[in-house]
Amino acid sequence: MNSLIESLKLIELHLKMQITTICTFPVFNPEVIRAEVEAHTSFLVIFLERAPYIRDGELVILKNISTLVKTLLNMTRERYDFHFQIQELAIGLNESGQTTQSNSHLVSNHKFSQNQVEILEQWYQSNSEHPFLNNQSTLELQTRTGLTVTQVKNWVSNKRRKEKTQSVSKELEPFLT
Repeated sequence: MNSLIESLKLIELHLKMQITTICTFPVFNPEVIRAEVEAHTSFLVIFLERAPYIRDGELVILKNISTLVKTLLNMTRERYDFHFQIQELAIGLNESGQTTQSNSHLVSNHKFSQNQVEILEQWYQSNSEHPFLNNQSTLELQTRTGLTVTQVKNWVSNKRRKEKTQSVSKELEPFLT
């Protein structure tokens, strides 16, 4: 039973270190943190299923772990949302500090590279059941393609519109074939 308390203390320490990481480092991977929290949660479920009763010392540590997990998940969500908002603001400003919308007449229209279109098409095909962007998908596509958030959002929106107009309703299909 002593090794179980040590394991719980290690989980508690690890969660504290993750919180320190989020507070200290400007860049972190929320997926890694989520995966580690899930692994800790799985261990705790097994621990609770096998323990015939919980001692006072274990209960205190379990309450601390619960609080740390909630705090960690909230901090991760807040940092991720904050990071996304900052990127949106940074994209909206040019070097002179004016928004790019006021200079939109200076931006030339051009096609995306074949690589950019392939990346966007791959995402669209893999999300064809629900082809709507979330913050994480938008940032990932922006990073992978080098496009702005607005360009990524517009491309996906236009793609959905094209798919919708190209598809024929099932009721009309027999008349067109």
